[in-house]
Amino acid sequence: MNSCARRRQRPGRVGHGALCLGLVLAVAGCASGGSGRGPDSRPARADAPATAPATRAPGPSARLPIARYSLTAEESALLSKAERRAMAECMSRYGLPYDTVAESPAGSSDRRYGLLDKTEAKNHGYHPPKASDLGLNRPSDEAWQVITGGVGTYNGREVPSGGCVAEAGRALRGDAEPPAAAKTAQEISAGAFEESRSVPEVRNVVADWSACMKAKEYTYASPLDPADDFTGRPGATPQEVSTAVADVACKEETKLVDTWLSAEAGIQQTRLAAHGDALAVLEERHRQQVDAARTILARAGE
Repeated sequence: MNSCARRRQRPGRVGHGALCLGLVLAVAGCASGGSGRGPDSRPARADAPATAPATRAPGPSARLPIARYSLTAEESALLSKAERRAMAECMSRYGLPYDTVAESPAGSSDRRYGLLDKTEAKNHGYHPPKASDLGLNRPSDEAWQVITGGVGTYNGREVPSGGCVAEAGRALRGDAEPPAAAKTAQEISAGAFEESRSVPEVRNVVADWSACMKAKEYTYASPLDPADDFTGRPGATPQEVSTAVADVACKEETKLVDTWLSAEAGIQQTRLAAHGDALAVLEERHRQQVDAARTILARAGE
């Protein structure tokens, strides 16, 4: 197997507002003719409540210092639930269904340092779980138009600018633009990650991981590379699954995540020391969004 030469920057988890998560969960793709499926990414809706996923241990991104300025997993779930409720309320004005779920189905795990989850590796290789794997359906084509604002009116009623998804987003975040601090946090996250790749301890553990993979007959220079070999394929092949399983095993054997996380955390701490006051606005922003989510759910009796 040829090693991939491509490198890429791993995004941090900070700076994402409520609408970002809700858009992914609520409008990942549209159906064709009301029964087909669009590109599989995340679920659009469920015909019945989904089973709550097993609790997943926090990924490396959640354990980094910059995570203080991001929504927690619990807050993200709350905002997502409130946004789906606001979407359902909007859609009901047009006599269109929009099914909500009590819990968001688990998507792919944190991949800041590449694939880390054994179960994902065995079941999906490097591909994220598909909506079809979760037993979820997409909205009908006409519902999609109201969701996204593809029509100006429906059933004689004006559709809000940007559709119901935009209305739901505004209910949570208001009309204000994301604060400049969000960009600062993203830059710190991305910059610290890139700098960490040159830290001797990280270079050494990556070399150990590469040697482990070589012993299993897979040739890769970096744990960020294997997924590139399988990008764009419709599903996981046996070769992809075996590569992914070996990849995760080698990360565990070499303690790659702990080593890389420690190095990156140190870099982040230094960068955050110069921006702590400016970033405090993000904590207030998130508090306002969480309060808005609780108001929406309380109004619905949830």
